[in-house]
Amino acid sequence: MPITDSRLRTGTLTLDAVAFASQATNVNLTPTTDTDGDELEVLSGETITPDDVTTWSLNITAVQDFDDPDGFVAFALTNAGELVPYSWAPNAGGPTFTGTVRVRPVVIGGDVKVRNTTDASWPCTDEPVVSWPPVV
Repeated sequence: MPITDSRLRTGTLTLDAVAFASQATNVNLTPTTDTDGDELEVLSGETITPDDVTTWSLNITAVQDFDDPDGFVAFALTNAGELVPYSWAPNAGGPTFTGTVRVRPVVIGGDVKVRNTTDASWPCTDEPVVSWPPVV
């Protein structure tokens, strides 16, 4: 089997149908798996194991654009606490991941006279849905 080297490039990122790919320098969907319940041994000696519960977050690092009323920072402030749909395609011609996230405010500002970025880690309400492009 040949090596597949996937890279983020020429992709798209929309939040509530607003495009933000031009601001994003890092985008990822991160799963966190915890267990629900305790291991339990029954009289017969068998064991019931805890259930795995996986939650997801959409993580974005973006160039700060606090001077833009339609920018990423303003979007995060205006929509804080709201559930919004997202769509992320890491690169042209690859899969697209969609779902819903709860927007949270982001850091504004930073060092003087440098290109500042801000980080967002927004919880997803469900597992991402993956859509693959048609095979030609």
